[in-house]
Amino acid sequence: MFLTTPADRHPIKSAIAGGGCDVWTRITLTLDFPWFCLSYSSRAGASFGIHRTEFFSNPAHVAEFLRDAESDFQIDQLLLVSPPRLNRTIHWQMEPLSEVWRGHRKSRTFDIHAYVLQDGRRYIDAPNPADFQALQEKTQLVRYSPPPVN
Repeated sequence: MFLTTPADRHPIKSAIAGGGCDVWTRITLTLDFPWFCLSYSSRAGASFGIHRTEFFSNPAHVAEFLRDAESDFQIDQLLLVSPPRLNRTIHWQMEPLSEVWRGHRKSRTFDIHAYVLQDGRRYIDAPNPADFQALQEKTQLVRYSPPPVN
């Protein structure tokens, strides 16, 4: 989903990153599928400060990260980055995300993902998006609530 090339590898920053990590000056999005942007930071009172952002192409990986980071980090923001065909506009959009569901229609030909934004709007990733309630055997893959504002 995210494509890199050796020509886009930053040699100095990659050397500084260490541990087999590489720093890229450019990535290419290979398909117009939605993806996720997740920002996190160290919990209040932590002995070290960290602020990072991760990009994910798979909601299962987002769910795994949320589960694994729960005790170590504060998840500051989860955004859905949606292509025009999904958000029904002419532009890519980056919007606060609350939930991701997987289900199917009666035909069961393929899984359908539904994205619930924090403002309550829903995007259904199907050729002919139907009502969310029409999806069968729905499974919630991701659930996120933003931290309270102080």
